Amino acid sequence: MQPQILERYKKIQDRFNLPHLNDLSNVFTFEVEDNDKLIDQIRIEISERVFSLSEKVIEPIIGGADTFSNLFEQDMLSERERENLFKLYKKVQVLKWENNLLAVRPNEKLTAEWIKKTWEFWNNELAGELSELCKKMAINWTDMKFKNESTLYHG
Repeated sequence: MQPQILERYKKIQDRFNLPHLNDLSNVFTFEVEDNDKLIDQIRIEISERVFSLSEKVIEPIIGGADTFSNLFEQDMLSERERENLFKLYKKVQVLKWENNLLAVRPNEKLTAEWIKKTWEFWNNELAGELSELCKKMAINWTDMKFKNESTLYHG
């Protein structure tokens, strides 16, 4: 990370009590450019990572079978696990719509609050839950057996 970017962010970080930029960029794997919209860049980078994971991991499982793998994966979770996943999904959707509002009406203070809220949600809930889900799915796929059941035709 360039020193001038770190210096500019440090002022914003101190003013709004935000996480360190290196922590954010390491966790959400992004780089930022040195320009006037630094805090918006960070929000956009974080949102792309969080929303992409939600779309790739959560939506297919709770949204219905639109691929062959989803037919199996939906049965790999209990009803309670799917309900918990949906609760996480709702929180992600709240962040998504708050993010959309910030794209329409930029506001430095609200953007800082969004970054802090998303950081805490990621660290305290989402990352751990998604990690456990991915592990469970990998184990379930490892143990999956193909059953060749004969179809009976009545004529």
